Amino acid sequence: MGVQIPPTLLTLARQALLRDEALAISHVENLPVELFPALFKEAFTGRHTKITTAMVAAWPFPCLPVGALMTTPDLETFQAVLAGVDMRLKRKFQPRCLMTPLETLSITYCQISQSDLDGISQCQKLFQLRHLDLSGVVLLDLDLTPLCVLLENTAHTLQSLDLKGCRMTDPQLADLIPALSQCCQLTRVGFYDNYFSMPILMDFLQHSAKLSKMNEERYPAPLECYYMFDVSIERFTQLCAQLMDTLKAIRQPKTLSFGTIMCHLCCKRLLYPEQFGCSCWQ
Repeated sequence: MGVQIPPTLLTLARQALLRDEALAISHVENLPVELFPALFKEAFTGRHTKITTAMVAAWPFPCLPVGALMTTPDLETFQAVLAGVDMRLKRKFQPRCLMTPLETLSITYCQISQSDLDGISQCQKLFQLRHLDLSGVVLLDLDLTPLCVLLENTAHTLQSLDLKGCRMTDPQLADLIPALSQCCQLTRVGFYDNYFSMPILMDFLQHSAKLSKMNEERYPAPLECYYMFDVSIERFTQLCAQLMDTLKAIRQPKTLSFGTIMCHLCCKRLLYPEQFGCSCWQ
């Protein structure tokens, strides 16, 4: 017979708190820091929405990464997170007890609904964000007005924005350009693996004069580089050079690259570039 290992005290504590919702909420401010990550994960995945909201409101870390937990979209749980963020940042600061504002929001590689996106824009105190990562969140069929609102309200704080793999198209980037062009603190943007044409990329770069602090820029190759599933290397090089020249006439880029869809698939599959027609221009 195998020897059963008894549960640790931390495990027993988490189980007790999840069984007694009122107890968990009333003591959330006094929980040991080391208990927070595992308890939050169990509360989130178990859809204990009230505990989730209370834990977010008392979250002791500057980063709250929820994307990895959202394997199955659940509007109620997502709204519980946003409610907690709103509660956290609406609290009045007490003398010598300044709470650290949420600086990073990471929701990655999951499916969100229009209601989820609307909820982000309605959570006013998210407007202090420095880092926003929506990598792999499919935005193709969504109205991006809420994201525009968030960008407008973080224009003077947002430092990094990652929207790679969101499957956005020209009209969606066109909607974002007015807000993006005002994000004067941005140092890093990622747009790989979206479907943008040469004119819309040109339009964005022409409106990026205020983005003078940019250190790293990653854009998808223009759609005009493709014929069916192949890439014209000559066309790719020509168009990317034109985009670079356009940008240099407006500001001086530091690290800038254009990557094809083939390049991203190559990286994801850990293949050699020459096996998959990988193309990346810097």
